[in-house]
Amino acid sequence: MTNPDAVTLTVATSSEAPSIKRRLAALPYEGLVVLSVVIIAAFPVSGLKGAALSGAPQLLFQAYLFCVMAAYFTWCWRHGGQTLAMKTWRIRVVNSAGDPLSFAIAFTRFICVLLFFGPACVGVVLLFFPDRVSPVFAMWAFLPMLATILWARYDADGQFLHDRMAGTRLVDAKRS
Repeated sequence: MTNPDAVTLTVATSSEAPSIKRRLAALPYEGLVVLSVVIIAAFPVSGLKGAALSGAPQLLFQAYLFCVMAAYFTWCWRHGGQTLAMKTWRIRVVNSAGDPLSFAIAFTRFICVLLFFGPACVGVVLLFFPDRVSPVFAMWAFLPMLATILWARYDADGQFLHDRMAGTRLVDAKRS
């Protein structure tokens, strides 16, 4: 039994990969969604009165947030190939054969994304503290992200470097 109001998404061929501009435009939206997920995940810890997060508790909290982000991305990429921002911008991630991602490939992609976009996130935060860290030093944090964007510019299929490393590719998910 099919629902006539349901929207089906078709995966385009690799020649119809989303443009770099469109993928970069989805990043701020993805950042807001991830920020929301992290804030909600931090609520249980923020309710602990008098708990100073330093030393081992701080490391445990950071590991907890890492696991929450990994769970969010790997679950979304495994179930439909799209996060909320990717759905909005009609971008889908698939493996090199065009199939949905396995857990191992989704987690590998998450780690590769962290390697290239994680330092840029830190760099943005550091730019707000020019008295503690030199803005020049903070700007160096953007180099890995710049490298993956330049890679996509000259890649034959227009894929980011982290997608090549993880064995994934971004495709256009058009409504039909």
